[in-house]
Amino acid sequence: MKTSGTTDVVLPLSKKQKCACNIVMGCLLVAAGIVLVLAGCGVIKAAVRDIAAPTVLFGFGAAVLLSAVIAKNSLSMWFAGVVLACGLTSLLAVTTTAGYAQLYPIYIASPAIGCLFSLWFAQSKLPQIKAIVFFGGIGAILALASSGACGYGLASGLLAAFGGLTVIAIAVESYLKKDKSDNA
Repeated sequence: MKTSGTTDVVLPLSKKQKCACNIVMGCLLVAAGIVLVLAGCGVIKAAVRDIAAPTVLFGFGAAVLLSAVIAKNSLSMWFAGVVLACGLTSLLAVTTTAGYAQLYPIYIASPAIGCLFSLWFAQSKLPQIKAIVFFGGIGAILALASSGACGYGLASGLLAAFGGLTVIAIAVESYLKKDKSDNA
């Protein structure tokens, strides 16, 4: 659902928008089903169990994304970003030599990816950017460890330092907000 642009009041979709969203979602999910049926019949040379998760996640994620664009809804955009990030992880696990042991940081960073998607329609951008930095930072540190660029000992130290910096940033921001309201 879209918002009014000046408040967080959710505006209802028109009958035409609801119909378009439902048709888009239905078509993409039918396409995902057809891909799985073709794989099950041997037309697509892939095991259904290998492609089921990425196919369903990408079909559903794309449907939510297109519906979110039609509705101009930042929450649906966030959800689409998270689902598509999970779909990408599943696809990479099937199509590359990397396994979930190397790819799990994408799951950790998926809220950041969702926030990146939702920036387009978000009324307030700063909270989105903060979440991108927080979850993206944790995902990036874990990606260093899972890729072998550093050990988990160093990664845990980096995570602790990142967590400490996050706590300090929140404390300073909280203090400055309170200080401004006290001086008003």
